[in-house]
Amino acid sequence: MLEVADLTFAYKQQNILQNISFKLGYGQSVFVLGKNGVGKSTLFKCLLRLLKPRTGSIKINDQSIQMCSRNELSQLISYIPQNQRGTFHFTVFEMVLMGTTARLKNYQQPGKIENELAESALKALNISHLKNRSYSEISGGEQQLVIIARSVAQQSKIIIMDEPCANLDYGNQIMVLEMIQKLAEEGYLIIQATHDPNHALQYADYVLILQEGCLLQGEPKKILTSQQLEAIYHVPITVHQLNSSEQSICLPKKKVY
Repeated sequence: MLEVADLTFAYKQQNILQNISFKLGYGQSVFVLGKNGVGKSTLFKCLLRLLKPRTGSIKINDQSIQMCSRNELSQLISYIPQNQRGTFHFTVFEMVLMGTTARLKNYQQPGKIENELAESALKALNISHLKNRSYSEISGGEQQLVIIARSVAQQSKIIIMDEPCANLDYGNQIMVLEMIQKLAEEGYLIIQATHDPNHALQYADYVLILQEGCLLQGEPKKILTSQQLEAIYHVPITVHQLNSSEQSICLPKKKVY
């Protein structure tokens, strides 16, 4: 379980996060929404202990992250930043194998166990067929699955993703979102930032909304209302329930000129 209590973070004298509290459990797919600059990345950096909050606590499995060594923390939580797509001259297998380094001692080389972890991660993401391909030569969606597989190989059960679908075409977005949902169903706690509320409406188990330093939270159907989305994004929005379906989508209200 990830538990955040009364978290406040400020840059100089300006509070970015104010008394934020939430509890999240394994097996959840959690989406974080909010406009640019509202503090999503700041929250993630606090969870990763890259930033120190002014007040509050962060616990994983009832243990304060401040009490963990950097190596111990890396075995509890992993992070996938934006734009990990690039021209790395490594095979897909080598990229995934890098995720196992957190379990190795200084100067220790990956061995049989680490190779098996990488193979297992490739299988979990359904990309074993890509293992010998160059990372730089596969599609953007496939590259993102490789980076997720690297986090799986790291063996941390909490994975934070900063806009994993950014710059992906629609088909690759769905492929990545479906695989993320599969990992949540297998017991991972996935926390991802998104600028597309429809992604949260379709795939989230739980939603965190950052707005002016404060936090709103709840199930997507209860919290992602037209009124709330308009308050976040400052444009007219309607939420529609699809016929004969429990799914909902949000659409902008078109202006008539």
